[in-house]
Amino acid sequence: MPQCSHQKGFTLIEIMIVVMIIGLSAGMATLAFAPDDTTELEEAVDKFMLQAEFVSEQTVLTGEVIGLFVEPRAARDGDTWCYQWRRFRNSSWQPVSDFLGDQCLRSTVELELMVEGEPYEYDEREKTPKPVLMFYPSGESTRLEMALFTRFDSDEIERVEVDMMGGIRWLNREQELQQREREL
Repeated sequence: MPQCSHQKGFTLIEIMIVVMIIGLSAGMATLAFAPDDTTELEEAVDKFMLQAEFVSEQTVLTGEVIGLFVEPRAARDGDTWCYQWRRFRNSSWQPVSDFLGDQCLRSTVELELMVEGEPYEYDEREKTPKPVLMFYPSGESTRLEMALFTRFDSDEIERVEVDMMGGIRWLNREQELQQREREL
């Protein structure tokens, strides 16, 4: 009489499938709960870059001059820098649209500007402030260099440059891309 050997247990394939499912689940959970690498500085610069590129295109399309105005404001948790885009219409600076409303940086973010090669100092005594950056319908602009850094921790500095031809460059991103290309 033939003996029937019934072994109990799992096959190697079954164990491998279970381990793979557990690994995939753990990987998905890690991605879902992993902290975002973008900092508040990068978020602020990214938002500014998108708006500046949009405004640059709008000036060419509409034929209007659009300027960037910057001012400090008091906030609940300390002073903060705010900026707004205004168009020059009927001999005065007016809001561009609701889409480009006033934007305020977080109170932990500090801002330094170089306008046409000169350091920018906000003067609250000025009745009619001047724009720190202007985009013209010809596609040209005034020169602006902007540096954002965290108050009390200036190790990370994000830099943006607008040249006379209306070119907007995020200098940190360009340096990162160049470094990656060299590594490849």
